[in-house]
Amino acid sequence: MISQDAFTSGRGLIGTILSKMNNIGKVQQAFLLHILIMFLSMRGRINFLQLGRYGNKDEHSYRYQFAKIFDWIGFNRRFVVAHCTDERILGFDASYITKSGKNTYGVGYFYSGCHGQYERGLEIGCFAAIDLKQNTAYHLVATQTQYRKKKDTSDLVNQYCDMLKAHATELLQVSDILTVDAWFYKAAYINTCIQQGFECITRMRDDANLRYLFTGAQKAGRGRPSKYGNKVNLNKIDKRRFKLVENTDQANIYECTVYCIMLKRNVKVAFVEFKNKKGDVQMSKIFMSTNLNRDAKTIVKFYKARYQMEFNFRDAKQLAGLNHCQARDKSKLDFHFNASLTSVNIAKKIARNGVEKEQNVSLSIEDVKTELSNKLLLDLFLSNFEIDPKLIKNKTIIAKILNYGKKAA
Repeated sequence: MISQDAFTSGRGLIGTILSKMNNIGKVQQAFLLHILIMFLSMRGRINFLQLGRYGNKDEHSYRYQFAKIFDWIGFNRRFVVAHCTDERILGFDASYITKSGKNTYGVGYFYSGCHGQYERGLEIGCFAAIDLKQNTAYHLVATQTQYRKKKDTSDLVNQYCDMLKAHATELLQVSDILTVDAWFYKAAYINTCIQQGFECITRMRDDANLRYLFTGAQKAGRGRPSKYGNKVNLNKIDKRRFKLVENTDQANIYECTVYCIMLKRNVKVAFVEFKNKKGDVQMSKIFMSTNLNRDAKTIVKFYKARYQMEFNFRDAKQLAGLNHCQARDKSKLDFHFNASLTSVNIAKKIARNGVEKEQNVSLSIEDVKTELSNKLLLDLFLSNFEIDPKLIKNKTIIAKILNYGKKAA
């Protein structure tokens, strides 16, 4: 149950953060207060046509305000610092956005995880802060991927690297640990992470080319001393070199420092043997960190936490209109994507009202959406029928209407 009404809580939260930011005019500040709540209040498609129908401005005004530049990462960084614990890491992932039309900025062929194939549309690369105690991801900034030809991944890595470089300063104020999935196990991306001051945690390829560090006696005489030993056989690791750090009913976790041929550097790896219900090893995966002091259990824990970003995309698409943008130019698309994902942050904080930062609780973002949608509709009735909401006899009825349809009401 939300302890304070969602509308008041949401506006108070947004207003507090905006008051700490520079170079925001009163008009834009008022619009941001309005639009972030509207993304959580509207049912159906969230686009300029619908905003003009249900909002307090006309369609042209929404288009005009969407074209303005706003510091989304600055806003969300302040949100994270204020409302998250210090035990947090960063995550980066890309998400496919459905979009048709020939004149939309950036439209091209991108991989759709839902359909398992490349499809015509848009794509955004997103950074998120992942609170390990709350087990929740919070959006920081989304950047649209530029147009590319079908299945051409060479330029895609460079674009993701550029996104990291562009936001590195702000991101480092949140955390210096960046987790990415196995697609990003590429020398260009991982080396960019290191150059920008981040520790990179990812899953390696099943055929990763790794070598053990040489630990034997050096040969006498001339020549360079040996640094590396035999190749690591990932189908049958040398358990004299890999240290077992955890043995549970679900998995065995081993750790070792090895040399990665692709990266041309030593890395810390966590080799995980996953077990079936009978306790037999079913499959194995290998994870890595560029921090040689990072222990294997933490590497696996951080990598698993990265999955919380998927819930950001799910909630934004299902509840905050991430796929609904009606615009075609870059600035308006950027505003829509970031506003949608940022509104999910606001909803999560509203759902956590009355809960300590350190507590890990189940959140009902859908209940926040329901209450705010009820309020939007209720306000239309109150204004059109000239009903006074402050009358004592109306307050109880209004409270019931606001909670109507909520799962946790």
